[in-house]
Amino acid sequence: MDLPQYLQGLSFRFVQPEQERTLGARAAAALARLRLPLDSWNTRLPFDRADTRVKLRRTRLGSAGRPLALRALVNRGVTHLAEREAFVAFGLGDGGALLAAIAGNADKLCIGVHEHDAPQVAAAGPARDEFLRRFDELADDERHFIEPGFSRCLARLDERTIGVCFVSALSHEPIAERLAQCEPHLAENAYLLVDNCNCERTRELTLDFMAASRNQYRVLADARTAEPGSITGSLTWGRGLLVLQLLGRNAVVPRATGRGAPPVLAPAA
Repeated sequence: MDLPQYLQGLSFRFVQPEQERTLGARAAAALARLRLPLDSWNTRLPFDRADTRVKLRRTRLGSAGRPLALRALVNRGVTHLAEREAFVAFGLGDGGALLAAIAGNADKLCIGVHEHDAPQVAAAGPARDEFLRRFDELADDERHFIEPGFSRCLARLDERTIGVCFVSALSHEPIAERLAQCEPHLAENAYLLVDNCNCERTRELTLDFMAASRNQYRVLADARTAEPGSITGSLTWGRGLLVLQLLGRNAVVPRATGRGAPPVLAPAA
């Protein structure tokens, strides 16, 4: 089952992404005070349900961390990376996406790039300490890394390509630059997961990037949730998520001739 099929099979039981004032949402908000794993109860996984839940048990960082649906999607994508492909979290945030990538994937190259925009991780404090503790528990020293900038990430990649890239930032300003920086290094049929697409400007910048690219992309998911900070987001897709897939070969890969090869289209699912 590839990532488009996995996405189609993900669903939610009681609280839906764009429903805010339902009875289920009100009950969930009350139960959230008890720090119960409500996102796990609310999320139906399409495949390897028990194994995935076990793998991801230690990858959520607090009640405001990445919800199960997002972590399961990242984990599934990384599990099926080809041998010479890697996962990159470009913008580390709370670190939950990177933890989800490395959980159960000791043989996959996974790199987090914090770019000095994630005070939860870059600065001292309990959240940073908790993330680093869990990273040390789950990570393989030879395959899993945190780098301070994208240039250091490229050095880790060597000649590998990026099969799955999770792009995130505290605001919309870095999104266009991050998408442009990672694009030449994407693998054939790579996936871009763009976080915080509840922000209309982030969503617009992502769609503008897709429209202006020499590559062709398709939108696999445009998942927005109710207003920021609501219980709805924490139980479904967090801050909103756009999932893009590059169709075929990468047309913007630097080549000796200075030209990119035309993309070879893959059939849509």
